[in-house]
Amino acid sequence: MSVTVTIQSILSKVKELDKEEQLTLLEKLAAVIRKNEASTTPTKLSNISGVGSEIWRGINIDDYIDQERQW
Repeated sequence: MSVTVTIQSILSKVKELDKEEQLTLLEKLAAVIRKNEASTTPTKLSNISGVGSEIWRGINIDDYIDQERQW
């Protein structure tokens, strides 16, 4: 026995939920999609360019490297 689920049948069930339950469902669905996307899509280094740049704001990189080399 096979069960066929359609988007329309899912939507009709979702409409029966109250607003809070619909929002919870939406959050959980978004988490599932993000998890699936994260596990199948490799991250390109160019996509993370600038991440953490606020840590280095106001620091002279050359001075920092010179200090690290002196230990």
